[in-house]
Amino acid sequence: MSQEALAGLVGRTAEWLRKAENNRAELDRLSVIRRLADALDVALGDLIGEPTLLDWSPASGTSTVPALRTALMNYRQLTPILNAPTTDAEPPSLEELARELRNVFDPYQNSRFGFAAGRAPLLLAHALLAARQYDGDDRVRAHELLALSYQAAASVLTKLGEADLAWMAAERGLTAAQETGNHAVTGSLFRSVAFALLSTGRYEPAMHLTEAGAAYLEPHLGDGGGDLLSAYGMLFLAGSMAAARSDDRPTTELPRRSGRRSSASRR
Repeated sequence: MSQEALAGLVGRTAEWLRKAENNRAELDRLSVIRRLADALDVALGDLIGEPTLLDWSPASGTSTVPALRTALMNYRQLTPILNAPTTDAEPPSLEELARELRNVFDPYQNSRFGFAAGRAPLLLAHALLAARQYDGDDRVRAHELLALSYQAAASVLTKLGEADLAWMAAERGLTAAQETGNHAVTGSLFRSVAFALLSTGRYEPAMHLTEAGAAYLEPHLGDGGGDLLSAYGMLFLAGSMAAARSDDRPTTELPRRSGRRSSASRR
């Protein structure tokens, strides 16, 4: 492939690509790196090397994606039958768990992916323990935090190119969200599953999920608050991206054409 062809596929100039190849231009935007990987038909980690992307440090450690993979593939998560409570397993308080969640989401937002990935396995373990052991309103809140913990894991894994693991985390998060009755959290997990489908190239299922999720959320938009409206809008963003990558222009424009966007804004 010529430099001109590759540069065109990622929306840059051939001169920019020549500079990037010769270390005269910083290649530091993950979105651009991902477009390059897609254009070259290689995995993100193959293109730049996982340690560079993860930015390992004494604070993050080096047990990042492998540890997170182990946490997600633990068979004991499949059913409560395999999770008999133990006398020495004390769940964290819900306040502590919320802090742990912020300690994963905040580094993720700051592109500290190694740090976030290194803390996600313990966060998931604590969130699962809380969801199993708390009762009443605390159990509902624990499931909200569990759903958001899975979402944090899915977000990190998507950024690192671990699309199948991200799908697994997002799907489990949606299952946990449905235990809460919190439509904003459920909407946020719909969005995560849609993005996970998008990242694995499953554009048609991502579009169908967007439509089904939007139909589920729409009756609650009037009294759902800003968090629900935000999740609703981000869900349509994921669906529109999937439609665009499928070259399906009518579906990409569906929210505007159907009046959904204007009705949501009126609410």
